[in-house]
Amino acid sequence: MLSKIMAWFDTPEEPIPELTVEEAITVLMVEIMMSDHDPDTREQAAIVERLMDRTGEPREDIQALVTRARQTHADSHDLYQFTKLLNEQLSVDEKMDLMVDLWRTALADGVIDKHEDHMIRRLSDLLYLHHSHFIRAKHLAMEVD
Repeated sequence: MLSKIMAWFDTPEEPIPELTVEEAITVLMVEIMMSDHDPDTREQAAIVERLMDRTGEPREDIQALVTRARQTHADSHDLYQFTKLLNEQLSVDEKMDLMVDLWRTALADGVIDKHEDHMIRRLSDLLYLHHSHFIRAKHLAMEVD
């Protein structure tokens, strides 16, 4: 038993493939969708729509991005690698736009679950945003487009 545990520690860690900003954003949106343990087709559709607006890419490309992000999300053990990249690459205004999109993802099914709320609050902290950004993003997401 001890030898198995020691062998696990000796196993070299596989390098994490280089992420793009769009992939990191998509993984965080998937995190919100999955945080209530009830992924909803409306939430996935909201993710696709938000990403199409952000990137201008065709629906098929965005759906493939979301599929890859779901796998990346399932394979990752924390969110640091994603938020670290976004902190390095995005301005405060761009991170604020992301927070609005995270809230819109949570709101897509008509209910903000307590787990979704908690996760968005946690991501706000990991993205070094103030509490006022968290609240403002929620209000902006609730406004009718």
